[in-house]
Formats: sequence, C-alpha cells, structure tokens
Amino acid sequence: MEKFKFYAPTKVYFGKDEEQRVGKILQEYHPKKVLIHYGGKSAIQSGLLDRVKKALDEEKYCLLFVWRCCC
Repeated sequence: MEKFKFYAPTKVYFGKDEEQRVGKILQEYHPKKVLIHYGGKSAIQSGLLDRVKKALDEEKYCLLFVWRCCC
C-alpha cells in the first residue's frame, strides 16, 4: 500500500433540535450531495432519520441514499 495522509476535521453539534438545522449547517460547505451513515434501528425508531431527511429536503440537498452499518 502506498503511504498517504487522511485528514478529516469533524464538527459535532449537540442540543435539542440540532438535527433540524443540518441543512443550514451544511450551507458553508456547498455540498452537491449528502450521504447519511447511521448504525442502528434507533435512528429510525426515534424518528431522527426522518427529521434529518426533512431538514435536508427543505434546503434542496440531494440525498444519495441512507446507509445503515450493521457492524
């Protein structure tokens, strides 16, 4: 394998209803597409995934697909 460097700065937002601001938060990055990666059923059962999708739809982001990691 070739040597390489991977740099992935991360911001984590906490607080009530922060998921509803995801579309506004992403504006500074000017994305064309958004991929949601989540790990379990609780994201669906709690309604969080639907709220995030709605926030992205309101800002007209293209949601590629939702990926569930079962590991």
